[in-house]
Amino acid sequence: MRSSQRWAALPAAALLALAVTSCSGDDAEPEDAAESTAAPATPAAVPLEAEGLPEGASIGVVVSLSSPDDSGAQWNEAAEGAEVAAYRLGLGGTPVDVVAVDDRGTVEGAEQAVQDLAEQGVAGVVVASSGPHVAGAVDAAAETGVPVLLPYAPSPALPDGAPVWLTGPAQTAIADELTGAIDAAGVSKPVLVDAGGGELPTLAPAAQRALAVGAPVSAADRLATEIARLADDAEVDSVVVTGPASRQAVMVRALQGSAVSLPVFLTPDALSPVLATDLVEADGSLASEMVTVGEDTGDVAALEPGATGESLSAYFAAVRAAAADPAVEDFFDGEPFSTIAGSADTRSHDAVVALARAAAEAGSTEPAAVADALGDLQLDRADGLTGSGLDFSSSRALPADQVVALQATSQDPGVRPVSGSAPAPRLFWFAVPRG
Repeated sequence: MRSSQRWAALPAAALLALAVTSCSGDDAEPEDAAESTAAPATPAAVPLEAEGLPEGASIGVVVSLSSPDDSGAQWNEAAEGAEVAAYRLGLGGTPVDVVAVDDRGTVEGAEQAVQDLAEQGVAGVVVASSGPHVAGAVDAAAETGVPVLLPYAPSPALPDGAPVWLTGPAQTAIADELTGAIDAAGVSKPVLVDAGGGELPTLAPAAQRALAVGAPVSAADRLATEIARLADDAEVDSVVVTGPASRQAVMVRALQGSAVSLPVFLTPDALSPVLATDLVEADGSLASEMVTVGEDTGDVAALEPGATGESLSAYFAAVRAAAADPAVEDFFDGEPFSTIAGSADTRSHDAVVALARAAAEAGSTEPAAVADALGDLQLDRADGLTGSGLDFSSSRALPADQVVALQATSQDPGVRPVSGSAPAPRLFWFAVPRG
């Protein structure tokens, strides 16, 4: 197989910091602490206060406990970041209730979930899912007037005037940055494997193949063998896989089994905890060369100096505190939050914070008032966000320049609590340095 050009190594400061745990209290002592000069950023305040938030305010969260193609269900545990936001607001003396509803991964279920939450009087709804069925939630937002935030669905159709905002990367930003990442890697002949995610509008692949949803593992193995032949013949020099994390895992494992030595680029579904767990369950390796795109607000970034590191350190301090609090439970099972603390992510957290800020600004939980207030907001780390900002004057609230290339590492930065004797496998992502 042809050797691929390696991506840049983990930045030196982060690499040093990976040897040092950022947890406090009873957490394990860092190894070689005396030799290391790197340390996590000083956390910002863990409690969040939303002055003016009406008493008894609640925010809905829609998840897909199942979905036909796994595109929505892959975000179930990541969505628990909403609980971290509620926990922080409670610590700050401005509590908000989080009400979770299952949309069953269908258009009808998503529409009904938002309608039910609106009838319960929520100030807004976070749709912590992705896939075609999210259109039902968008329709319900237009019908009910309840503001809806979409941290994980990159490309739903947004009706004019509907109170719906994307707070994660839009499809155009994903395609542009992924294409740029491929160029920056020094490769120019990718093979696109459509594993349920479709094409990328700005990508001109040298070859294109499909891995149908529901196809057996053997189909992925045959496809990987074909890609190996294309690489040997110098027809392709990289692989791009689009689709849900579970399908990406199938394809990555197959490539590993065929000893395809090419860089692999994945759509942001790869940021789901499902990729690592499915890959390991299929006897794959987490050491593969994998790149995706998204906002740089993961575990590794919490170790960097500066404002981003400080805000993320505060977030992960809250994750650890919530995991240690027996009163904090997951959405549906009544299990301790500690059981899913390894997966709760920042996007669902920031969406809840944004809705709480809007309700506080409006001084009301009336959906129309919250939506009006939200449309005038520009929020940043000072408001409790983990990322660098959301601008709700646009329906695409996350600016495109915050979407960057992210490289995978299996090295655990140690900012989350350890749950159980055999914690779930995880991948961690850090921003790829650009030359």
